[in-house]
Parts: sequence; structure tokens; C-alpha cells
Amino acid sequence: MSFLSKIARPARGAAIASALACLSLPAAAQEFKWTVQTAYASGDDLHMTFVKLAEMIDEMSGGRLVMEVSPGGAFVPAFDVLDAVNDGVIDAAGGDADYWVGKHPAGSLFASAPGFGMPSIDLMGWMEYGGGKELFAEYINDTLQMTNTVSFLLSPAQAQPFGWFEEPVTSAEDIKGMKYRTPGLPVDVMREMGAAVVTVPGSEVVPSLEQGVIEAAEYFGPKADMILGLPDVRKIYMMPSYLQLGLVQNFFISKDRWDELPDDLKAIVKYAVMAESADFYWKGLDENSKALAQMETEMGVQVTETPRDVMEAQLAAWSAVLDRYAADDEFFAKVLDSQQDFAQRVVPLKARINPPADIALKHFGFE
Repeated sequence: MSFLSKIARPARGAAIASALACLSLPAAAQEFKWTVQTAYASGDDLHMTFVKLAEMIDEMSGGRLVMEVSPGGAFVPAFDVLDAVNDGVIDAAGGDADYWVGKHPAGSLFASAPGFGMPSIDLMGWMEYGGGKELFAEYINDTLQMTNTVSFLLSPAQAQPFGWFEEPVTSAEDIKGMKYRTPGLPVDVMREMGAAVVTVPGSEVVPSLEQGVIEAAEYFGPKADMILGLPDVRKIYMMPSYLQLGLVQNFFISKDRWDELPDDLKAIVKYAVMAESADFYWKGLDENSKALAQMETEMGVQVTETPRDVMEAQLAAWSAVLDRYAADDEFFAKVLDSQQDFAQRVVPLKARINPPADIALKHFGFE
């Protein structure tokens, strides 16, 4: 073998290996860009959780998956984001299942229903370990026939206040005839209590109060309520409440877009959703406590405790509404039974294992 042949063979092998490596680069480095719309106003905490999710996915993927997130109304009306994903109008969307009860009432069971006493952080436990996420997929894909949609549950929130009123509610009797804004199955609950419920998107709550379309309203929590401008139109802020014992949000992805992703990017989306869920809850504790203090000290807001009989009436109304829907719909009853199976272990556990908050409040002077 000649000297040239000796040096050419390894060089040729190296060239082939290099060419093969280059051929594999486009697949490994393939980039994806999604158009995403939420059902919420720009700057709203509920919108911003999807902005933060997009930032996490961008960083974790090294820029291979970019989500351009727009607020409600950017491409379709807020209540239409799920249909828009399923129809391929947008690639992904953020919302919550309270918005889908017009399609089927079980939506609220995955969003803000009382869950047999489980706040949203516990509800997320049911979704992950009690069969809830499988039932939610069934709700989206089978019950609603959104067959081109992949769904995730994320970002549990603290319990939502009863809302903003002209005068404090002193008993359940005060609810009768009141023009009150709330979404989802809480609409039925408040009607059961005698309210005249009006449902408007979050962006229309303040104008509706100003124009007298509604007299009182709940929206989300202290920070989001303050940003929305509710302290400018009402000063009585009532809490706590069983009307919406927190909230869980939804992230919807077009199945076509999802199926295009390689396995590592699918894993990034899955675990970014979990990471943002934890961060959203932690951040909510910090930001809502600060916002509540600011509204009380700087904006003249009077925080008023909801009477016990009103909260008991809320739960009684919830039971009546849930029982009525469960009697009429097999899927609704199946979801409710699954929640109850999980709650009857978890709610008593927390009640027995967690010391009463009032003892610590008194001891440390936080009252």
C-alpha cells in the first residue's frame, strides 16, 4: 500500500463520519415556534403563568421550542381558545375549564369546584395521582370531542375571595336578587342561593360594575383583582369563600403540533408545566399577601370576613348543583365519584395532621 493510500483511507473515513454527523444535525437541531393565546387579559396573573411557562420551555430547550404568547382576543375571543386549538387556528392556548361549562358542566370539576373540601393544590394531587388527569383528557377528547387537542393541567391558585361588594354581605339572605358576576358552575351555585348572575369575561368586570350591569363580582385573587382595577370601583372585599376554592388552569396544544415534537421536547413541556405549577403557587403566596396589604393601607379597601352561614349556604348550594348534574350525566357522576374517593382520604388527613392556623396567628401576633 502506498503512503498516499495509507493517509487517504483514514481521511476518507473521517470525511464520511463528518458527513453523516452533518446529516443528523438538522433533525437534532430542529426548531419549533408556536402561536399561543390565553383566555386572559395582558398582565393578568392567569395570563402571565403562560408567559412564564414559555420562558421556561425556551430556556430548557435551548431555544428549540419557542411559544409566542398573546392575551385574550388577540386572535379569537377569550372563550373560544379551546376550539381554536382544536381547529388549528392557533397552536396552543391557556384557559381554565370553568370557561367550558357551556359545552359540558363537568368542566368546573377540573377548575374551581369545592372538590369535597380540597383546595386547588390538593385537586392537583387528585389529578396527578387519583385519576383526574386521565378523566380530564376524556373530558376534552371524548366528551367535548376536541380530538385534535392534547391537554395539561397547571398552576393551582389559592382560594378565591367571595368578591367585591357595595356593602358587606351579612347573611345568605343578602344574596337574593343581587346581580353578581362569576364563571362556570359557580353561576349555578349563586343562582341556587338566589342571585341574579351575569357572566362577563374578566376584561369586562370593571366596566360592568361601573355601568350597573352587575352589583358585585369575584375575579381571582388580591393581585389580579388590584391590577384589574376592582379597588377603584368597590371598597368592600369579602373573604373567605367556598364558591371557588382555588383554580386550576389548562394548557391546550394542537395534537398536530404535539406529534411533531421529538421525545425530549415533549418531556421538557411536561416537566416545565410541573415547574410552573409549583412556582405559580409559591409566587401567589408572596404577591397576593403584598397586594392585599397594599389595598388595605393605600387604597381604602375594607377586607370583611364572610359570615359562616353564607359559607355554609355556599356548600349547601354546591351539593344541590353537583347532585343535580350527577343525576343527569354519567360522566359528571364518574368524575365526582373519583374526586370523592381521593378527598375522603386527603381532607381528613390534612385536618388531623395540620395544626389549626388560629393558634399560630395568635401566638405570633399575625391576627
